[in-house]
Amino acid sequence: MNFSVIVPTYNRLELLKKTLESLFSQQLEGYEIIVVNDGSTDGTHEFLSTLSAESRIRYCHHPNCGLAASRRAGVNAARGTYVAFTDDDCVAPSDWLQKIEGHFRDERVAGIGGRAVTGNPSNLFAAANDLINEYLKSAVNRPGVIVPFLTGNNIAYRRDILNRVGGPDRRFRMGAEDRDLLLRVVSAGGTIMFDPEITVIHYNDSNFRRFVKHQYDQGKGSHLYYKLHRHAAVSPRPLSLGVYWGMLVRPFRLHSFPRATALSSLIIVAQLSVAAGYIAGMLAYAEGK
Repeated sequence: MNFSVIVPTYNRLELLKKTLESLFSQQLEGYEIIVVNDGSTDGTHEFLSTLSAESRIRYCHHPNCGLAASRRAGVNAARGTYVAFTDDDCVAPSDWLQKIEGHFRDERVAGIGGRAVTGNPSNLFAAANDLINEYLKSAVNRPGVIVPFLTGNNIAYRRDILNRVGGPDRRFRMGAEDRDLLLRVVSAGGTIMFDPEITVIHYNDSNFRRFVKHQYDQGKGSHLYYKLHRHAAVSPRPLSLGVYWGMLVRPFRLHSFPRATALSSLIIVAQLSVAAGYIAGMLAYAEGK
C-alpha cells in the first residue's frame, strides 16, 4: 500500500462528507483513508461507523484531545509507505495523491506540502485565514530555506521518518503542531519540499469568534514551539518585520479597496490575537500550568 490518508475530524459532519467524497475519487490506486474522530457529538460517529463497516475507511475515535493527538493516532494506525494529511473542511482534487507521489520518487524527499485555496471567498474570516497562510508560504518558502512554512491540511511525509521523530506531538493541543513536526523532521535530516501546484480547496466555516480563537491558539502553540526548540541544532527563527508588512499590504494588491481594507483589518486582528495567545502561553508556563 502506497498511501495512508489521515483526516482528523471534530463536529463537521457535512463538511467531512465532502472531504471523503473527494478522497474516494482519487485517481491513484493503493491507498487507505483513516478518519480520526476527536470526540464529535454531531452524528459523526454513527456516519463513520457505517463507512467503516462497509470497508470504505478505517475508523479511529477517542475523547476530544486536540488536532495533534488525532493526527498521531492516525499515524499509529497507518500502513502506507507515505502518510498524507488533510482536514475535514478540505476537498482534494482527483490528482492530489498522484502529484504527491511524483515527489516521493526522489528518495531525498521526506515530505511535500502545497497550497490551500479558499473555497468560500465570500466569508471574509475564511479568506483572511487562508490569505495569511498562503502569503507566508510564498514569503518563507524561497530557494535555500531549511524549514519551510506549510500547513497540515495539505502535506505528506514518508511514514518511516514520522515514526523516527515520534509523529505529531500531543502537547500541541491546537496551534503550531505543523511547525513543530516540520522542524523535527528537518532536524532528523529530512528534506521538505513545497509545490504550489499541489492544492486542496479549503471550505473554512469560520466566523469572528472562531477566527480570533484560532489565531489565539496559534499564539499559545507558538510559545510552546519556541520553548521546546530554543536549544535545537535547527532552531526556529521569528519572521522579520518586512514579512509582516508584506502580509498587511498583500490584500491591496489582490482586491478592491473596500475588500482589501476589511481583509487587512482582520490580519491586524489576527496578529493581535496571536500575540495575546503567546503571552497567555508565557504566563501559563510561568505558573507551571
